Amino acid sequence: MSRAYRVTVKGSVQRVVHVEDGVCTELELLPILPPERTAEILAAELGGRGFETKDGIARRVESDGVTIEIDTKKGTVSVKAEASADIKIDRERTERIIEEALEPGRLEAQRRVDKEAEREAAAAEEKARQEVSDKLERRLGDLKRELDAVTNRVTAEALKEKARSLGEIEEMHEDTETGELVIKVKL
Repeated sequence: MSRAYRVTVKGSVQRVVHVEDGVCTELELLPILPPERTAEILAAELGGRGFETKDGIARRVESDGVTIEIDTKKGTVSVKAEASADIKIDRERTERIIEEALEPGRLEAQRRVDKEAEREAAAAEEKARQEVSDKLERRLGDLKRELDAVTNRVTAEALKEKARSLGEIEEMHEDTETGELVIKVKL
């Protein structure tokens, strides 16, 4: 007659994961002035919005950890969000195993508990990835409006500078709400 044993197995997964997500785009800057001058105007506008420029790269780190980098010479924009997650999963399982199959049964129970812990760790890792992606997505809407405003300001400043170089400005009207700019130049 076989005896049944109650076997308890434990499994755990512990890891630290670093999750990062990002997008890249370009500012649509019109070639009104030479690229070097446009880069200077762009850097000045970004500086007024909390960006620090070093070696032609304007950078700002938001309070939520999102990093925005703009290459002022090329007009490329890179937005990144990142986070680290400390994942620790502990699982325990108790099973009844008959005496004749004690060792293979214990190994099989251990395999099942390890697989369950690994599955939960993978789910926690995916959740961390999704949270970073969601954070990035939330910031992109506000950032798009801000970068559109930056592009409008840079274009307006470039047009004003170009108009001054062409002749005497007789009249200039600028509506900052709509972005409309009217310049009359006497050549």
